[in-house]
Amino acid sequence: MASFQKLPSGNWRVLIRAKGHKSISATFSSEKLAKAFAKEKERQLEEIKATGRTAAPKGSTVAHYIDDYLNYIQHGRTLQRSALFIYKALKERFGKIGIERLSKSHLDSFIEARKKEGVQGQTIAGDLSLLSTILRYCYDVKHLDVDADMADKARKSLKSNHKLRIKSREVECVPTQSEIDAIIGVFATKKRQIINMPQLIRFGLFTSMRQSEICNIRIEDLDWENKTVVIRDRKHPNEKMGNNETVPLLPSAWTIVEEWVGTRTAGPIFPYNPKSVSVAFSRARDQSSVTRPVRFHDLRHKAITDFFGIGLNVPQVALMSGHRDWQTLKRYTHVKASDVHTAYNALNIKQQDAKHLSEQVDWLVQQMGEMRGAQA
Repeated sequence: MASFQKLPSGNWRVLIRAKGHKSISATFSSEKLAKAFAKEKERQLEEIKATGRTAAPKGSTVAHYIDDYLNYIQHGRTLQRSALFIYKALKERFGKIGIERLSKSHLDSFIEARKKEGVQGQTIAGDLSLLSTILRYCYDVKHLDVDADMADKARKSLKSNHKLRIKSREVECVPTQSEIDAIIGVFATKKRQIINMPQLIRFGLFTSMRQSEICNIRIEDLDWENKTVVIRDRKHPNEKMGNNETVPLLPSAWTIVEEWVGTRTAGPIFPYNPKSVSVAFSRARDQSSVTRPVRFHDLRHKAITDFFGIGLNVPQVALMSGHRDWQTLKRYTHVKASDVHTAYNALNIKQQDAKHLSEQVDWLVQQMGEMRGAQA
């Protein structure tokens, strides 16, 4: 079924012919790789013969099946905007490639290109995961002759690449107060700055909201009596649309809201583009004395850390930050030995105060009893 030819260049070409299928041809740097490829393809062809797989129609591209998949699911579920954005990017990257011609080399090139763009491994893995969904759809639903596991294998291979970091950045970039002051100080020199970044930075520190949440909260969603605001479609690990949460605004945050709203009765409280906020923050950081890659999003990390520092418990902080997994919040606690002593001393003082108050109440009751006895 497979034939091999050594080329003048020293590479090896493999040609696979099977009845009812298009011929498959590929070139490799060694005979070993060519034979391994042929063995895998022959296995796939045997599986296709047993399961009734079919070849994709002539001219079918990756873009075609991305659109086909999105149409297929549109009545059953709603994708997040981030997923739709990734699918659009995948169409631009792989769209013109025939679905059956998509190969490991295409994915390797994609990974290398994304690395050069400075994209983290977690993001690349997410892109490949969505591409894997398309290939699995082609295999399971359309019964096409494709390698359904190709993108998934590429995604898993990232874990063995020590040069590519898979885990998202942890909270080691929790900004210090001096770093925040340095960044805010840069905006004092920007007379033409449209966005009031100092106030947005402070609001982020007082609420732990993401920049997208800050820019999307509306005046209509404020509860002026209870000092709360509704965050609509808040980020959620499973779904986002319809995930509305009412969160309290602490006094410092509420003061900023009152200043910004003024006499307005509707519209965004902070009418800015979230991307513009992020860019303005990063530019100011680069112009300041801050050397670490602090982002606007890192203000959220500091806010959560500060919430624990003032004594809020895990459920209370989770309500503020929107975290579903309380285990995730453990990394923000930053408990030190001195914190334990401080907490113990504070608790001891409260207990002593309670004991003293109890003694005072007992004494007062005793005095009132004696007074009643004397009057009788």
